[in-house]
Amino acid sequence: MDPLLDEKVILTLSRICQEYFKDNLYLNAEKEAFGPSRNEGLCYESCSCIGFEGDINGHIYFCMDGYTKLKLLPRIAERYQIDPTMRGMASSVILEFSNQMTSIVVDELRDGGYETRLMPPEDLSHKLIPVDADRFRQYILIFFLRDRRERRYLGRMYLVLTMEKYPELRTDSAETTA
Repeated sequence: MDPLLDEKVILTLSRICQEYFKDNLYLNAEKEAFGPSRNEGLCYESCSCIGFEGDINGHIYFCMDGYTKLKLLPRIAERYQIDPTMRGMASSVILEFSNQMTSIVVDELRDGGYETRLMPPEDLSHKLIPVDADRFRQYILIFFLRDRRERRYLGRMYLVLTMEKYPELRTDSAETTA
């Protein structure tokens, strides 16, 4: 087991988030805070979850409040040339955006030698999501979003990373009980 695995994933996620917002939405995503979290659960107005499994198992939750979602949605929809006013498209637009960003993170992890694959994205907006602290380590990264050209504040985005503790022990114990 790599003792610096968590730090590698956090730094990769942080860097890619900042670059992805800058390159795709022309926005600054300034890291405001980050660190371990011991929250027993999550609940946000807008929450997309993308799981990953393989050598590293876990989830990345893209969370924001309603204000931030309303500010970002037109920009994301314009980027993907989707009409966000169509019924049911708002959550799909956010899911696709978060899924594409996570796929870049997973590709970087693969390049680093970790065999990992993406799970299908889920919309968990307005739902209480429990986090099992006995099974997962949890980290939160908070980004301050703004458009410097227009001098506009767009809100905060919260990235919550959960990583399974000791995945290699889980597979070994499953084999011995079978």
